[in-house]
Amino acid sequence: MRDFDYFVKKIPPSIYGRTRSILSKHMAVFLPDSYVVEKTLEVEEYHFVICFETPPLATINGGSYQFKKGSLICLAPGDRIFVHADASKTTAQYMSICVLPGFMDRVYGEQGDPEPLQFSSLESKFSNFLLEAVDALIHEVSHHGDASPLMLTSLENRIAIQLIRDGKPAASWSEGANPCIEAIVQKACRYIETYYTSNITVKDISDAIYVSPSYLQKIFPKIAGRTPHQYIMECRHRKARGMLVKTRVSMEEVARQCGFVNSSHFSTTFKQVEGISPLAYRKANAPSEPS
Repeated sequence: MRDFDYFVKKIPPSIYGRTRSILSKHMAVFLPDSYVVEKTLEVEEYHFVICFETPPLATINGGSYQFKKGSLICLAPGDRIFVHADASKTTAQYMSICVLPGFMDRVYGEQGDPEPLQFSSLESKFSNFLLEAVDALIHEVSHHGDASPLMLTSLENRIAIQLIRDGKPAASWSEGANPCIEAIVQKACRYIETYYTSNITVKDISDAIYVSPSYLQKIFPKIAGRTPHQYIMECRHRKARGMLVKTRVSMEEVARQCGFVNSSHFSTTFKQVEGISPLAYRKANAPSEPS
């Protein structure tokens, strides 16, 4: 396994002692329970932060940023970050992914882009595909260590590619093109289906596909038969129904994985749509016990 001591030394021992760490050859995943505040950290690798809740205010390269729940923060080697203390944030719900520069640049180059890796913005949205890829790496390292280097390399490549896709969305079409509204709405739908588990807005969608929010709001119902917000909620409820029937995870976890604000918000909106509570839906659709 790769030694990430150079990064660990930047974390106060009191915090690192309560941090779950998953290390592989080219990347490390950290799951802390608090923030490293009032300390400037210079990033030596590609560093990504998945925000499961709204984090404290941060200063990055001299600029002030208030990231949101559902954000994917993308930092490159040389970036400097300072997280401000926030008395209201007694615990933290986020994940850090560190990727060695040589590995990340090699993966990016193999995607066919001759330009150096640069993210269009410090803040993007993380997808469920990324969470699934990270979960797979955590499972492999936790249960099998480095017994299967081929599997680890495969999972690292999968995570790196998904980080690139989530952090630097590809242009929807070449400059000067005049796509039909069906193509625009299809692109919007694909974005929603990828990022509905995050706290996405109509502006996020329109920015990703290079149209104005007002134009997207106007054309989306003509093709999709509902508003962008209704389509987002439809995706969330579809996933929630599947999780309620196929898993036994808590309502809080269903809400988190499906993009709802919290379990209360999930329960209220689910009952409005389905006519029954999530718990009642789970009981009504529970698999029959074998006779």
